[in-house]
Amino acid sequence: MSVKLLEHLRDELLACGAAQNTPEFCRAWLGRSEGYIRTLRNHGTGPSVETLAICSHKLGHYADRLRSSGDREHGRLAEQFDRLKLLCDQAIAEHAEAVWRAPERMSA
Repeated sequence: MSVKLLEHLRDELLACGAAQNTPEFCRAWLGRSEGYIRTLRNHGTGPSVETLAICSHKLGHYADRLRSSGDREHGRLAEQFDRLKLLCDQAIAEHAEAVWRAPERMSA
C-alpha cells in the first residue's frame, strides 16, 4: 500500500469540497494526526490497514446518506465516494492476501 492512494483520496475529497486541506483530511477522514501523510512519506511507509478501514467505512457511510437524500448532485457525490471506498477496500484486500500468502504462513 502506498501513500499515493491517500494522496489520491485526499485530492478527490478536496476537489469535491468534502475536506478543506490535508490536515483536515488526515484528522476527519483517516482518524489520524494532521501530519499523517507527511510522516508516511518521511518514513517511506504506507498507510495502515486500520487507517484504510476507517476511511472506507466513513466513505460508505456518507455515500449511503447522500444517496438517500434523493438529490441528483448528492447522488453523483455518492458515486464518487463509492469509487473511493472501493479503492480503500481493494488496498485492504491486497494487504490481507499478501499476509496470508507469505511463505512462512503457507506451510500450515
